[in-house]
Amino acid sequence: MNRNDLRRVDMNLLVIFEALMFEKNLTRVAEKLFIGQPAVSAALGRLRDLFDDPLLLRNGRGMEPTPRAKIGRASCRE
Repeated sequence: MNRNDLRRVDMNLLVIFEALMFEKNLTRVAEKLFIGQPAVSAALGRLRDLFDDPLLLRNGRGMEPTPRAKIGRASCRE
């Protein structure tokens, strides 16, 4: 992602990304943010398109972040 890509980022996606990285579960994120699970799933789809990476991969009942997602989370915290 370059600087021009940042102009088209919905900042709400970053809130959902941070919650997904913490919870690693779409349903729990939806409950935590008081939105529907389909909305979280759609946001994850938009994040995946934006970062050109799956970001979170299903691992049993939870989700495991990809290396790029871990880097993105560290960047968001700076």
